[in-house]
Amino acid sequence: MRVRIEHIRDGDTLVVKTDAGSTDLRLYGIDCPELAQEPFGRLARTRLKALLKPYKEVEVVEVNRDQYNRLVGEVWVDDCCVNTQLLSEGFAVAYRHHLIGDYRTRYLQAEEIARKHKLQFWSQAEIELPWDFRRRTREKMQANVE
Repeated sequence: MRVRIEHIRDGDTLVVKTDAGSTDLRLYGIDCPELAQEPFGRLARTRLKALLKPYKEVEVVEVNRDQYNRLVGEVWVDDCCVNTQLLSEGFAVAYRHHLIGDYRTRYLQAEEIARKHKLQFWSQAEIELPWDFRRRTREKMQANVE
């Protein structure tokens, strides 16, 4: 499906306009660092903006909808999958828990390129994966409430 880009929220979420109206689009199979995971969250968003800047519209291959009813899919421009591009450049981590079928091999191979060459997120001495960061942040907030 063809969608118009309205806004880029972070490294793995965009707001797009479809025939049905505006909706959030979550990039399938990847998890970018949170914006609070400086500097890598900000760098991931900046890279996504740069990859998409030349395009007003992109092709989306819908995979499913998530628990928040966001459209989840692959974004394609000029025969390039933006999802795997972010993985291979080290701006994202493969979201292993959600990878299915042929996507799994392709996404893990893309991530391995960045890991092997210690690109971006993988250049850190101590890596905190985005889902671990979110869990730690959530637990810290809950402890502060109690």
